[in-house]
Amino acid sequence: MRAPAKTLAGGEQNGYLVPMDTLNLDTGGLIDLETEAERLARVAWEADKIAEARDDVAAGRLVASAKVKAWIDSIGTDNELSVPYSGR
Repeated sequence: MRAPAKTLAGGEQNGYLVPMDTLNLDTGGLIDLETEAERLARVAWEADKIAEARDDVAAGRLVASAKVKAWIDSIGTDNELSVPYSGR
């Protein structure tokens, strides 16, 4: 099923969902949203962040998911919790 040309909803291509505003209905392909230089810079930035995250895990700098969920659920309530930190 193809999305109408001016839809703000997501579309489907080859059985896969694609985010809104990226479906090129003329060719059925995805619109290039970044240049090759921008893509390389983004990939390098992502690799740096992944390496930082792995170092954090190896050093035990973690926050329990239950604490994060409780904090998120408290946002906007009368008993809002402070941001949880690992303590390391």
